[in-house]
Amino acid sequence: MDRPTTPLAPTAAELGSDLRSVLAALGRRAYAAVQLAASGPTGLRPRLLNASARRDLVVTLRRHELVCSGVDLWIPPAHFTDQATVDRAVSAVGDACELAADLGAPAVCIELDLERDPALSDTAQTLVQAATASGVCLAVSVAPPAELPKGAVLCVDPPRWLLAGQDPAISVADPRSVPRLCDLVGGVRSAPRGGGGLDVMAYRVACEVGNPARPVVADLRGLSEPAAALAAMERAWQLTEEPRR
Repeated sequence: MDRPTTPLAPTAAELGSDLRSVLAALGRRAYAAVQLAASGPTGLRPRLLNASARRDLVVTLRRHELVCSGVDLWIPPAHFTDQATVDRAVSAVGDACELAADLGAPAVCIELDLERDPALSDTAQTLVQAATASGVCLAVSVAPPAELPKGAVLCVDPPRWLLAGQDPAISVADPRSVPRLCDLVGGVRSAPRGGGGLDVMAYRVACEVGNPARPVVADLRGLSEPAAALAAMERAWQLTEEPRR
């Protein structure tokens, strides 16, 4: 079977609670990469995965010819500033970074609200250090034009950028950034289906110019009928391809 010509890496947690079945299905559909989660009701729990379980997951990914494009850890940003939750949140980031390293994933994606809470900068540097110690990047989703913590890379979530009146294509041209694919239609997260704010062609071109080898995360968070949304994302991405000769 031919491998895909598009670099989309679906967020597995939204496609079902049985990760093995999800990975098998994605492998049959010839995806090359998948984005895993270390949070949420169907996400992995790094602390509960011993060395044997991690090796088994690596073998499962290889069996289906998949690579792990990254690990999502969507902890509420307030948990990094609340004294009652900050230690646990920081520890969770460290655990997710270790898991990403074990899976050969390049980055852990988190969300921080640096613009609203500048005091978070010290904690943010602790998170960057934890990622660096594990040999992965900390990819931070921030509301533009907030600055990133030193040493972090940008996780580009198009709906967030569109809500801020910014063009996400500008940021994915940075080869270090972690691009995601999702649209904003009527103020609501949606797969690109026409009528949204994302110029998919411009976004794809910027992704490929910046770093054609990196996966683009097909972000299914919060979308109804995620399997149908993934198919819509795949169609929208393929429609931007140049005609083959």
